[in-house]
Amino acid sequence: MRALGAALTARGARRFFIAHAQSSLGSGIAIVGLPLLAYERFHTPWALTGILLCDLVPAFALGPVLGALADRLPRRTCLVAADVLRLGAFATLAIAPSLVIMIVAALVAGIGTALFNPTALASLSHVASPSHRPAAMSLYSALDDVGLTLGPALAGALLLAFDPHVLMSINAATFAVSAGLLATIPLSAPIARSGASLLASLRAGTREIAARPGVRVLLASSTVAVVAVGMVNVGEVMLARELLGVGGSGLAALMTASGIGTFLGSTFGARTGTTWEWRKAYILGLVCMAADLLICAVTPYFWVVLATFALGGFGNGLALVHDRLLLAHIVPDVLHGRLFALHKTCTSGAFVLAFVSAGALISSVGVQGMFLCGGLALTVIICVVRPHLRALWPEPAGDQAAQPLRPRAGTT
Repeated sequence: MRALGAALTARGARRFFIAHAQSSLGSGIAIVGLPLLAYERFHTPWALTGILLCDLVPAFALGPVLGALADRLPRRTCLVAADVLRLGAFATLAIAPSLVIMIVAALVAGIGTALFNPTALASLSHVASPSHRPAAMSLYSALDDVGLTLGPALAGALLLAFDPHVLMSINAATFAVSAGLLATIPLSAPIARSGASLLASLRAGTREIAARPGVRVLLASSTVAVVAVGMVNVGEVMLARELLGVGGSGLAALMTASGIGTFLGSTFGARTGTTWEWRKAYILGLVCMAADLLICAVTPYFWVVLATFALGGFGNGLALVHDRLLLAHIVPDVLHGRLFALHKTCTSGAFVLAFVSAGALISSVGVQGMFLCGGLALTVIICVVRPHLRALWPEPAGDQAAQPLRPRAGTT
């Protein structure tokens, strides 16, 4: 925790992370409340499908364009605009009279999130000094994990006394608070501007990002990891109920163990400070996730699976933080909006592929076969990318290993 505290020393950093913490908690509440609200109002599974897709489609379809926008406009403006969009969307969801209006509002919320996430990640270089950037990235991811873990639990308690539409209002209020706090943060670092159109800027930026050594390897490996681990979201239900026989309470325990592990993996990132350490931590995270999938494919014991879910969660948090750190180090700051939007586009598409693949694999080879396929795919990608990443960031010999990281000079 002391390492994470280093991320709060810069001017405006506390307000930035407080804003993110409480809005992440609100988003965790909405994860439970929004599907319940859709089903209770319209009593059809199509309502659930439409609402759930609204979270993935904007990032997949519009993410790169919104990332280019984040690199052209002041980032504080983009952050506040994103929160205002989500504020209006969730306020509308609380009172939406029809499914069409509800889906439109959910899409607006998804657009706000697709703009906020890459802009916030790109802004970390301005709210933390270069030496504290690992701590800032770690804290940002850890707050996401806390929101996704505590938010649903808080939603369950609130639902004992309130209807789901109240949860939408609570989430809207968190975005109002976030917008107010972020509007006061000095994010005044220069942003590269040109006379080119937004689409031309997007194309040029994407080409420059893809040409950077290591970017394609990192994006490919993280996409495969998301596909492999994303299948768990489908398979864990059948694993708990049919194979382990532990029912809903056992499933909740598995999800809790995974959430705790993810939080611990995210916070571990604050302790690493050089690129070769980031590379080793990233590979270790992938190894932990692969081990989780392979063990779940062969063991019938609940307590073993519970421990491996915690291990997989730890690897997930560890890999995500260091994947982002390596990408941010490779790519100049003026391209970070487009970089993290491209990264989110890849992972959103990977989740869609994971959900489809999980159903096909469970139908053909069973739930443990699905875990085995995911674990083997992740093992293969580790073996493929590890030599490339090691060549890019070799471990220095002797006293050089202890030298602090020097930030790369940004280019336009």
